[in-house]
Amino acid sequence: MRKKITNLFLLVLFLFDSNSFCQSNDTLKTYQLENVVVTATKFETDLANSPNKIEVIDLKQINNSNGNRLPEILNNSSTVYIKSYGATPSLKTISLNGLGAEHTLILIDGVKINSYQNGQIDLSLIPKENIERIEIVNNGMSSIYGSEAIGGTINIITNNNNPFYTDDNLNVKGSIGFGSFNTSRYGLSLNKSFNNLNFNVFYDNEKSDGNFDYYFNNGRYSQLKKRENAAHNLYDVGINSQLIFNNTNRFNFYSTYSYQNKQVPGIETGTPPSKTNQKDRNWINILSFEKIFSDRVIFKTGFNFQNNLMNYEIKPVTNSYYKNIVASFAPEVQLKFTNFDLNTGYNFVYAKLNSNEVVSNSRRNQHAFFISTGSNVLNNLRLFSSARLDHFSDLKKNALTSRLGLNYKPFENIALNLRANVGNNFRAPTFNDLYWKESGNPNLKPEQSFNFETGFISSFDLFVPLQFEFTYTYINIKDKIMWIPQRNLLWVPINIASSESNNYLLNLSFNQQLSEQLNLRLNSGVNFINSKKTNESFIGDPTKGKYLPYLPLQSIKIGLMIEYKSLGLNLFYTHTGKRFSDFENKKQMNPFNILDGNISFKLSLWEIRAILKFEANNITNTDYQTISGYPMPLRNYFLTISINY
Repeated sequence: MRKKITNLFLLVLFLFDSNSFCQSNDTLKTYQLENVVVTATKFETDLANSPNKIEVIDLKQINNSNGNRLPEILNNSSTVYIKSYGATPSLKTISLNGLGAEHTLILIDGVKINSYQNGQIDLSLIPKENIERIEIVNNGMSSIYGSEAIGGTINIITNNNNPFYTDDNLNVKGSIGFGSFNTSRYGLSLNKSFNNLNFNVFYDNEKSDGNFDYYFNNGRYSQLKKRENAAHNLYDVGINSQLIFNNTNRFNFYSTYSYQNKQVPGIETGTPPSKTNQKDRNWINILSFEKIFSDRVIFKTGFNFQNNLMNYEIKPVTNSYYKNIVASFAPEVQLKFTNFDLNTGYNFVYAKLNSNEVVSNSRRNQHAFFISTGSNVLNNLRLFSSARLDHFSDLKKNALTSRLGLNYKPFENIALNLRANVGNNFRAPTFNDLYWKESGNPNLKPEQSFNFETGFISSFDLFVPLQFEFTYTYINIKDKIMWIPQRNLLWVPINIASSESNNYLLNLSFNQQLSEQLNLRLNSGVNFINSKKTNESFIGDPTKGKYLPYLPLQSIKIGLMIEYKSLGLNLFYTHTGKRFSDFENKKQMNPFNILDGNISFKLSLWEIRAILKFEANNITNTDYQTISGYPMPLRNYFLTISINY
């Protein structure tokens, strides 16, 4: 009953809200603004005026991070927690607000890339090449983006939105690097402008033995070992292009193909690992078009095609394959007025899975309509609202979600903004849940959640300009899908689980140019996570009221970036606190502290710019695991030389 009342309340507020609205910007600035968030409400709004906490990881932070793939970038954010099954490119999944990877929506240029097979995405499949910035949106966003957006949304924005180069020269960037575990990496990218056409092509390749050092406790003592069966060979190739004509039409095209051939060492038991191998081939294509009819009317549409294949083999007993095909079409219209903005659109998705592990020809047609509004009620009060209706052909069910948010600036001369949002969200059952051979449950219904977020963001001067944020997030999920054993020894998914999350996040940051030659930047955060199971799976279930496994009760992230003349120093500290590896909370995992860093040197000679970068990971040589039985590398290094011409 509370859920129905909440939905009705939000829908009524949404309708009332549609009579007033958000501050309008010059349309052509769509291509210019750098610190603009477009994901939270489908409108351009800066971080301070959003109804959500939103973290933006910009290009400089991406370039200053260690590693070459998405998990290394996100791991420096205090908002997220990365679950690692070993050194990259081993499986890496994400947690926001104490929930699982299947409750976090991952987008590339606004297009969903979560798998319809299991609702997740292996972050290690995404290279950081061609990423311009990353927007991390706290709390649920199903009323705009649909399924999976319960805990939060991460939008990876590629650099096809960059302004054109000021000349028509061919810009070439090459890099080569070597590091621990006999790792080698090289890459090449080309960028060229032809009048109104800009394109960028890139290629990178990495090979490694993956035989990193770690400690294994055999019950009597810890012994130093090398990880076996962990080698990998991978490459990525892609193109970004942008075409603008008549100053009112823009085409963007993004296509990337990633291939990973990696050995999978599995859980460490003290015995040699089985001969396990996994091959991933992911092809993602995104074509978008934007038409500016006037300062008040903008039309956008996007086409997406994905062809993802995974082969998993344990010699000589298992050989599984999963081929996921996804195609989507998403037109939308944005209307801008003096105090009112409205964005509405339609989204169609066709998804299909072929696998020897699920029922043949598992497929889904998904139709969705959404509307999102924002308004200036007063000079210092902004309201945001959204609603979405999804229909799933295979489930024969609908999902209605809605959301209301506000941002209030109580003092004219004080940089303080209060924000809050409330709404309901959902996650649709995956193909694995529905169609796994002999175990799938086609009668599953979507998981449902009630979400609430509040907090504030403030800026003030204390020797340097500081920005402070506080965020509280509450998420209650019902009808969670849990796989439970049956009398026939098969595990079957059922809508019986529920959980409650109470999360507190504090952030302090500054970015200050102290002189013409010295710049300091600090990003820090403390996250307190309280996510517990709230139901009994059976009478006397000892897991009721216990913390969800593998989620730290507290974590601390600190990133310090120093630039002096041509030198750069970046340090990243992570504290991961108490957590459990089982649902009954009987097996506690040790807290750990990790320090990573890098030093870079820039050199310019004629038209050549070179960067020498030395990375050190796990500087303190800490013995740790994020998932029980999957050791992480001890201290390791990597050296990269990049040349731009």
